[in-house]
Amino acid sequence: MNGTLNIGDVVEVTTERLAYGGDAIARLNGLAVFVHLAAPGERVRVRITERKKNFARAVIDRILEPSSSRREPPCQYFGDCGGCQLQHINHEAQLKAKVGFVKDALERVGRIDWPHEIRIKHVAEFGYRARAQIKLERVDEAQMQIGFARAGSRSVCDVERCAILRPELDAALASLRQAVHRNSSPIGFSGKFAEINVAAGDSTIAFEPQVDGLPGGVLSRSVAGFDFRFSPETFFQVNSLMVETLVSEAIGDHSGSLAIDLFAGVGLFTLPLSRRYQQVVGVESDRRSAAFARENIAANKLSNVEVDHEGAAVWLEKFTRRRAQEPDLVLLDPPRAGAAGTVPHIVALKPKRITYVSCDPATLARDLRKLLDSGYELQRVVALDLFPQTYHVETVATLSRS
Repeated sequence: MNGTLNIGDVVEVTTERLAYGGDAIARLNGLAVFVHLAAPGERVRVRITERKKNFARAVIDRILEPSSSRREPPCQYFGDCGGCQLQHINHEAQLKAKVGFVKDALERVGRIDWPHEIRIKHVAEFGYRARAQIKLERVDEAQMQIGFARAGSRSVCDVERCAILRPELDAALASLRQAVHRNSSPIGFSGKFAEINVAAGDSTIAFEPQVDGLPGGVLSRSVAGFDFRFSPETFFQVNSLMVETLVSEAIGDHSGSLAIDLFAGVGLFTLPLSRRYQQVVGVESDRRSAAFARENIAANKLSNVEVDHEGAAVWLEKFTRRRAQEPDLVLLDPPRAGAAGTVPHIVALKPKRITYVSCDPATLARDLRKLLDSGYELQRVVALDLFPQTYHVETVATLSRS
């Protein structure tokens, strides 16, 4: 059957588990078939939409035996809007799948045999997101689409309400729609597409770029006893309900003389590290984020913390040449692409411990493999469900030098 399976063919398969990306995996005579919007453990009739040498992709033609984890998606836009991939699966099954994503990446990408249970921490599955990038698409002179990118497309799915947004941001989405209807070019809209960032602080919301008649400016949020200032365009963890849990897991209960925080952003980990280490250095390549981090250090009256505006690899190379001591801790929270170019410099610095915070299991596993090959031992792995209803999962991995 594999050799004759073609695009457009309709076949029956039984799904096994979710793959990273959100599709369910089925096997057809040994061929992996990725089924869009299927749940794990269900019998489905599917239509093949893509055929490659080692796998195929398919969409559901009919659900023959639904999975026990399948549910009616709470959001009316699910399947069209590309913001969520897992609303058709209950939260318990989502959590199980995300632990599987981490374990699979460790084994398959990192060749790491982690024999211990991976716990996943979680709270509410809706109303958690405190930052969003709202997309606008001009359809014609009279119509504007306002919402989020469609699944597999750059075009915009028009969204009036979003279940994963915090209530105040959901209200902000409605306010933006009203502002656009009042003024077809509220931000100097000159092309077909535009993007507007919106974020919530503890007491206010802000749009960036500025939208006529809507609030803008700098936001503030208190996390783990520290006050942070940031803008809607600077990176700050989106899950306002779990950010303190993330900080606690990343900081841990160790202490020492020197801690280095790479990819520091506005100082989310840098500032709390000041309670456990005599000296803390944050390193951030984005100028605006580094400026906010310095403001946050000053506002919290910290005398043992500094932030350098430089790329992590360049900064590490310079620091290694001039260092007077080996750091007790290097903490890194790189972007989704990981820290492949930074890992050799971390190894050269010889920190006693490394904490790696990652939003991508595959790049985490790749970088952990390099650290293990360089003499470090993996001590702890914990997952956090910072992005419910999506396939994304945050992971905190702790290593020590053997």
